[in-house]
Amino acid sequence: MNRRGTLRRCANSLYTLPAMILLFMFLIVPLGYTVYCGMYQYKYMVRGNFMGLENFIYCLTDETILSSFLTTFFITFVATAIAIVLGLLLALWIDSRTGWFSYLIEMIGLIPWVISMVVAGLLWRWLFHGDLGLFNVFVKAIGLDPVNVIQQKVPAVTALIFVMSWRTIGYAMIMILAGLKGLDHTLLEAAKVDGASPLQTLLRIKLPLIKSSVLLSTIVLTVSNFTNNTVPKVLTNGGPLDATNVITLQQYNMSFTYYEFGRSSALSVLVMIVTVIIIACYMKVARYEL
Repeated sequence: MNRRGTLRRCANSLYTLPAMILLFMFLIVPLGYTVYCGMYQYKYMVRGNFMGLENFIYCLTDETILSSFLTTFFITFVATAIAIVLGLLLALWIDSRTGWFSYLIEMIGLIPWVISMVVAGLLWRWLFHGDLGLFNVFVKAIGLDPVNVIQQKVPAVTALIFVMSWRTIGYAMIMILAGLKGLDHTLLEAAKVDGASPLQTLLRIKLPLIKSSVLLSTIVLTVSNFTNNTVPKVLTNGGPLDATNVITLQQYNMSFTYYEFGRSSALSVLVMIVTVIIIACYMKVARYEL
């Protein structure tokens, strides 16, 4: 029996072999090669001298890179917080209603998430155009002076946060709504019979039970916003005066503008480490266990 059980377990493990091979080829090998490149002086795709940890130290001490990290943290956390809060409010509102209108709101809210980020970035860049953009058409209509959104620091950062929030609200709404739909209605009915107010039901029953949905949405959107290169590249291209120069644009410029592939590889590893730390902090704060 023990021998048969061992053979069965070995046979079952073969079913995971194709997935493990793909995981090794497309995750482990590129990650290992990135770490390898980060330890050498790679410029113009030519490997130079062994640098050890010098590229990593450079990325941790360079003022431009540190400023990009701070900008990325600010934009990421603000955009994620806005998306989660608005997504939660929309999910609660839709969950309390039935009929075709609620389904229509769900579909409309999910459109920004599923469309191309390049298309979304170009769309909002045209809307925020200083002379011809629809935004300034409304501004002029109410008697105010036009605003060059993309050409000024604070408006550019605000616009980038707005676009990244707009893109992710629908995802947060759908994920949280799925958690709400999966709640046991007997608990809600029991709370109502016991005289709990809607606010008490929300705080004491609904929110604790959908903690996993909220946490998963927060992690996904944080990672998506933190590593998003397309929207900042298309919308502001890091300007004006590096006000929106997020860390992914810094990686892009180091790789394909200055061809410092060694340093960009080291920076990529650091970004991955920071992302893992952020996820671990989320799970620690939420007291979530796998």
